[in-house]
Amino acid sequence: MAHQEGGERVFPSELMIARKTKNGLIFPIFLSGENSDYIDNVLDIFTKNIGNKKEIIEKNLKELEAKSSNNKIIRAISTVIYRNSIFEPPVSVNAPELRYDVFKAARIPPLDYEEKIEILKDVMEKYGLTYDEIISGLYADRDNEQVLRAVKTDDVWQIARIYNLEQIETILMKCTELRITEASDWNYALRSIKLLGLLYETHTDGENLNFITVTGPVSIFENTERYGTRFAMLIEKLYKMDKWAIDADIKIKDKYDKSESVYKLKIGDNVSYYLPDRKINEDTPSYSFLKKAEPLIIKNNVYFPDYIINIDGKDVYINISNLRYLKQDSKTENEVKKYVNWENVYVLRDKEKMIPGSICFYNDIDFNALKRYLEEKYSNNISIKKEIDEYSINEIKKNIEKLYPDTEKIINYIESEGLIPERLLPALGYKLKWRGLDLIIVKK
Repeated sequence: MAHQEGGERVFPSELMIARKTKNGLIFPIFLSGENSDYIDNVLDIFTKNIGNKKEIIEKNLKELEAKSSNNKIIRAISTVIYRNSIFEPPVSVNAPELRYDVFKAARIPPLDYEEKIEILKDVMEKYGLTYDEIISGLYADRDNEQVLRAVKTDDVWQIARIYNLEQIETILMKCTELRITEASDWNYALRSIKLLGLLYETHTDGENLNFITVTGPVSIFENTERYGTRFAMLIEKLYKMDKWAIDADIKIKDKYDKSESVYKLKIGDNVSYYLPDRKINEDTPSYSFLKKAEPLIIKNNVYFPDYIINIDGKDVYINISNLRYLKQDSKTENEVKKYVNWENVYVLRDKEKMIPGSICFYNDIDFNALKRYLEEKYSNNISIKKEIDEYSINEIKKNIEKLYPDTEKIINYIESEGLIPERLLPALGYKLKWRGLDLIIVKK
């Protein structure tokens, strides 16, 4: 049986090793010091075969599986070590081109070694290879011909921890809904959810955040069969927190009668010891005017701003987002603007269009520019008449009236004059509002 590598970070579903209980719970079976001999045996095969082809390693692994009390564990450990090994072609050559030249030169099968050398002499000169290298390179593009050059880790405990995490991820590939019931950093948890484009719902008791329910992708057009991939990617982020806990619904199909049952996976930081060393890699911008925000609870709803910038004694809450959450962000802003100053800031990819009337940056946020913009908008000391003379105000108002109700043209015009639509329009008797996904300008 050929070795199956599964996805980039999870095992193939048939290598999921879990215990199911009668009361509907499911638990991954972890490796630890007590069963590390499985890893020792697999690792020994790899280290002894450095310099050999993958097909030889596969043969040795099959022999080990035949002798093992649990061949699925052997195969799963092999998957981890394969991903942490370096394989290279036996010869650096364009194998399809080499095969063509060899078969073209050897149309008549040679009778002995000397005749083979003579027939392949021109091919050897063309590629700068010896006869043995020509033979090795004929199928150098095939997977089983790849040669093991190095095993990147021989740390048994590190391999066990990677294995354990992948078992959790493999179970979560079958997840239909996940609840985060504890988090030492709820903002980080939510950013992880949004980064993966998942839908979520928050639950509070009026004063405290109790848990977050995570369902499927934001887009209803995405393939529902791939929901599990996002949940598997989410746990890789969540477990890095000091405190975390999840409660997930796992749908398992019976391999005999094909019926489906839903099990509960309940797991948290009590298993962190058995998982890879963790560290949250978030580069928090280091600006004196910027500080991380805590979750906001307003009218029994919880909101997750990323940062706070103080402008003239006013706290402005910054929500960093992307286009997938445009509608949800607009709803949030409408809900909170009576109580706090709130700004949605969008990070766009290169080919995405700017959102008229919104704060947008491409690829990364220029926080100094953001601060200058907010100072223009929120400063107590600025008025339109101090910046623009009466004649200019009247001219601008006339031009806006001509363009009305074309929102995009009005905003482009105001910005071309070096002015800020959010400040100018209310002063001239207009207001910005959202209609579905569209920002529109209406008269007060």
